[in-house]
Amino acid sequence: MSSNFIENTADLKFDLFVRSREMEQIAAYLESLMLKHKREREILVKENRAYLETLMPLLVENSNLSLEGMQLDREAAALSMQLAVNLRKSLSLINALFYGVEGLKS
Repeated sequence: MSSNFIENTADLKFDLFVRSREMEQIAAYLESLMLKHKREREILVKENRAYLETLMPLLVENSNLSLEGMQLDREAAALSMQLAVNLRKSLSLINALFYGVEGLKS
């Protein structure tokens, strides 16, 4: 294997790890929003709609990165799966915020 391939693989694994952590934090923030009363959520979504909409390109970019990582070794595939799980959770929460649910039950 060339050192360039190994370096690129290491960079991808690092990116997958960082992006997965970011998605985990985004999902945690979105979950905290979902635990608020419906009216409070509606106000927060209205006030932060532009910010929430900027997340969409990030989610698409991360999903592409996740797929790229699936083509490598077990470690990269595991990181890709974790990123995919965090992406799915974030997308579900964004969908719930925009289209409404009664909130998560504690």
